Amino acid sequence: MNDVKLKASEYASLTGLSINTVKNRIRAGVLKGAKEEDGVWYVYLTKDEYEHLIRSKESQEESGKVLQSNLEGLRSTLEGNLIATYMSALMQKEQQKEQLLHELSSLYTLLAIREKEMEFMLKEQERLKERCSQLEEENKRLLSLLEEREGIIKELENQLREKDYVISQKELELQKVSLDKERELLNKELELTTLRRELERKKGRAE
Repeated sequence: MNDVKLKASEYASLTGLSINTVKNRIRAGVLKGAKEEDGVWYVYLTKDEYEHLIRSKESQEESGKVLQSNLEGLRSTLEGNLIATYMSALMQKEQQKEQLLHELSSLYTLLAIREKEMEFMLKEQERLKERCSQLEEENKRLLSLLEEREGIIKELENQLREKDYVISQKELELQKVSLDKERELLNKELELTTLRRELERKKGRAE
């Protein structure tokens, strides 16, 4: 079936409801419709629903004409005129009462939906609070772990500096020992050179 799109004001005219009642029913999800990009509220009906509304409207108008004709007939006498005036006022009050009841029903429906939305939002707020609390605890734990790791790193850095110092001292000692050994070797070489010269001199004299 093809959908029929009616302005909310047109739907209100067909049903005898106020425009606010129609909008509230759309908001509450009781009536299929929406406020579109043009800023106008629309009601979406099936073809059968639309035709039923038209027939109901025509039937009401026909009944109204018959009733109005009967009331006009009563107005021919003074007593009948009073009765007709009273009945017209009574009918008007009944129509107003029915319209107010429709609006009240829509408002109650909308209120119930808002209460459910509020309940959901409160639950979501509690969930988010709990999640924030969990994140705060996790953050504290991570900060504590980070501080612990920083302490370990500082301790390792101190140990590394101490080892670097020890290594530097060992290197200096090795350099000193190496220099001492080189000095000893030089002295030995000098002694050998001196001895060779002495031997050569003695050899020359012997010849």
